Amino acid sequence: MMNHLFALSISVIVSLFLSTSISVVMMKPLRGVLNQLCPGSHATNFWISFTTVMLYVTPLLFTLLFVGPVMIADSVNIVRTALASSLFGAFAALLVVGYQISRARPLFR
Repeated sequence: MMNHLFALSISVIVSLFLSTSISVVMMKPLRGVLNQLCPGSHATNFWISFTTVMLYVTPLLFTLLFVGPVMIADSVNIVRTALASSLFGAFAALLVVGYQISRARPLFR
């Protein structure tokens, strides 16, 4: 049987790795879109920070909610469950962000 702390650590690392990967890929295009939508750099910086936090918190929340019941499983099942729940959380976060951006109207400067 696997140590519960080790299983939790694996789950958190999987979630953080996925969130970091998505954040790295999304930040440059997101900044470009937000520069067109936001009235100034302070607003753009706020929404970049907010989106980054949400891209970390949501997958981590789903991971911690769904990995708990499989803590006694082997490491492969823990990684699989952590990855699946993190991907679901990332999808949910990106869906909300994408929906909000699609509804926004660009500002004319």
